[in-house]
Amino acid sequence: MLKYHKQFKLIYFLVLLSLTFSCKHELERPTWDINLIVPIANTQININSIVKDSIISIDENDSGLISLIYHENIIDINLDSIININTIIGEKTEKLDSIYFKDIVITDTATIGELIVQLPFGTILFPNGSINNIPDLPNVISNDTTYIDASEYFETMTLHDGDLTITITNNFPTDISNISLTLINQNNQNIIASFTFPIVSSGTIETQSISIAGMTIDKNIIAILNNMDVNESNGPVTINYEDAILTKIKIENIGITQATAYFPDQELSQTLTESKFNFNGAQIKEIGIKKGLVTINIISTLPDTGRIVYNIPSLTKNGIPFTTENLVPPTINGEMTKYEFNFDEYILNLTGKENRIGGDTINTIYTEFFTYIDSTGELINIDQSDSLYFFTEFIVIPEYAIGFLGYDSLKIENEYIETNAFSNIISGDLDLSNVDLTLSLHNFVGAEAKVIFNNLSSENTITNQTRLAGIDLNTGFNVINSPYILNTATLSNGWLPIEPFNTTISLEVSELLEIFPNRINTSADIYLNHNISPTLDGFLFTDFTFDVSLDMTIPLTFIANKIILRDTTDFNYNEDSSYEIEKLYLNIKNGYPLDANIKLILLDYNNNILDTLFKNSNISSGLINDHYIVYEPSITILESEKIDFNNINKIIFYTELSSTDINDFVSIYSSYNIEFILSAKLKLTIGE
Repeated sequence: MLKYHKQFKLIYFLVLLSLTFSCKHELERPTWDINLIVPIANTQININSIVKDSIISIDENDSGLISLIYHENIIDINLDSIININTIIGEKTEKLDSIYFKDIVITDTATIGELIVQLPFGTILFPNGSINNIPDLPNVISNDTTYIDASEYFETMTLHDGDLTITITNNFPTDISNISLTLINQNNQNIIASFTFPIVSSGTIETQSISIAGMTIDKNIIAILNNMDVNESNGPVTINYEDAILTKIKIENIGITQATAYFPDQELSQTLTESKFNFNGAQIKEIGIKKGLVTINIISTLPDTGRIVYNIPSLTKNGIPFTTENLVPPTINGEMTKYEFNFDEYILNLTGKENRIGGDTINTIYTEFFTYIDSTGELINIDQSDSLYFFTEFIVIPEYAIGFLGYDSLKIENEYIETNAFSNIISGDLDLSNVDLTLSLHNFVGAEAKVIFNNLSSENTITNQTRLAGIDLNTGFNVINSPYILNTATLSNGWLPIEPFNTTISLEVSELLEIFPNRINTSADIYLNHNISPTLDGFLFTDFTFDVSLDMTIPLTFIANKIILRDTTDFNYNEDSSYEIEKLYLNIKNGYPLDANIKLILLDYNNNILDTLFKNSNISSGLINDHYIVYEPSITILESEKIDFNNINKIIFYTELSSTDINDFVSIYSSYNIEFILSAKLKLTIGE
C-alpha cells in the first residue's frame, strides 16, 4: 500500500528556521531560492499485496518458497424441506345438535292419607294404622290439575330430539287402574303428551315413554290426572297414611333446535385424531423441533363462553407432554380467536397413539381436542345455527429427524461462489507449473447418496472466460457426469457427534486459475437412498447435511506474461503553497525474477485521467543466479518534468510483470518484492 510522507511543510519550516538564526538582518531583507529533493511516497508490491483482502492464505517452506492456500465451501445443502411441516389438521365444526341439555326431572307424591281425607267419613272408616278391606273406588281422582314450574331449567325449548317418560310407583296396599294423564303447555294450551296406564299393581312400577322431537315446551306445564281408580284390596290390609303413589316426569335425551335456557357446563365433543403428514416418501418416526409454531383457530357463535382442552401426548419437552386449556369467547363479526404455542426444542413422536391397534406407524401425530361450553349462570338464547368451528395449523422447522428419508432427488441449479482470490490482478497471461485441487465430499446424513456434477468450472466474468474441471486423478474419469456414491453416515452411540462418510476428488487445475477467475460455478444432482430398501434407522440433522469443500495448493512457480497489478493512492497538493514541484523521480528496486513495465496514471476529483507518467518504462528483473533465484534487486530511476499538479486527487500505479524467459518457470520466495520510492524536486523561495 502506498503511504505518503507529507514532509513538504516540515522541511520548509526547518530550512526557514536555520536561515533565520544564521543570517544578518540588513535594512533590505534578502531572498533565496532553494532546490530540495524530498521523498513523498513509497510502496512495496510483494506476495502479500497481491493476495491482499482475499481468502487466500500464504504458506512457505523452509527455504521461503511460497505456495498459496485456498479453501472454499462450494456446496452446502439445506435439507429442511424434506421434513418441514406446514399444514392444517383437525378441521371440524361442532354444531348445536351436538349440545345436550341435562335431564329435567319433576316428581309428585300422592299419599293414601291425602286420598282418604277427601272421602266422606274417610278418616273414621279407615283410620291410620287400622286393618280394613279397601273397596273399589272408581274415579277416586278425576280432572286433578297440577301446575309444574320448570323455569329453573328453561324459558322455552324447541327440540329436534327428546323423550318424555312417565314413571308411576304404586306403594298403596291395593292396585290402581284406568290411569289417564295429560301434559299441556300452559301458555298456548297445546298438548305435549298423553299417557294411559290400565293397571299398576300394588308394590310395582310402570313406565311409559314417548318422543317429543319437534315439540316446543314452555317453562309452565299443566299436568292433568284425568282419572284414576283404586281397586278393591285382596282382603284386609293395613292402612298406613304415608303409603304413596309416586309420579315422576322426566324429559331426557334433549336435543335443542332453539332454546332460551340456563345451559349447564358440558363437554361438546371429543376429537381423538391420528393425522398423517406427507413427507413425499419419507417415513419419519421422530422429529426434534428447531422452530415450531402451532396455532389453534376457533370461531364460536355460541352466545355463552366456550372452552377447549388440546393435548398432544406425543409432543414432549423434558419428558412432559404438551397440553393447554383456553376459554373461547363468542365471536365478534365472525373473527377467529387464535391461540399460538411455541414448540421450539420439543420432540415430536410420529408413531401414532401409544399402544395403538396395529402397532406403531410413521408420519402420524395423535391429538386430543375437547370442546366445552362453560355456563355463565345466565339465561341465554341458542339456536341450531350456532356452532364451534376450529382447526389447528402446524409450522415446524426440524432440528433432526429419525427414520427413512425417502427416495428424494435434490437439484443444485447453477450455483456460483464469488471469489476475490485474484481481484488484485487486472489482466495478463499466467502459465502455472502445477496446481492440485481436492474436492472433499462429506455426507453427514443417515442415508446413502449419489452425487453427479453437471458443472464444475471457474469463470472470469470480466473477460468472459470459462474453464471446466477435467479428469479426476483418483478414478481416471471426467468429474463431470461421473457418479460418486456417498455411503450413509453413522451416529456415535445413537446420537451426536456424527461420523460422516467422506470421499475426495483430485484434479490438476492450472488452466482453471490461469484466467484469474472471480467465481466458481457448480451444479449437481443428489439422489438419496438410490436403490436402497427403506429402514427407519436413518437420520437427518439439518445443521449437518452434505457439503463439498474445495482445497487448493498453488505453488508460485509459473511463467508470467504481462500480469498487471494495480494500486491506488490519494494525492494532495496545494497550488497556493510556497513551494513548487519541478520534477518527479521514481526509484524502483525490482527484487522479482520478472521484468516490469511501469506507469503512473493521475486522476482528478471525478476520477478522470489527467495525465500518464513513465509510460512504457521497462524495468529489468532482479539479478538471478544459476538456480533462478534473485540475489540482488535491479535499480532503476525514472524522471518526469513539466507536470501540472493542480487538481490531482489520486495516483494509480500500474505494474506489468512478465517472465524474462517465457520458456522457463520461475519460483517466488517470501523475500521477493518490488519497491517504489516517489520523490519530488521542490523549489522553495525564502525571504519574500
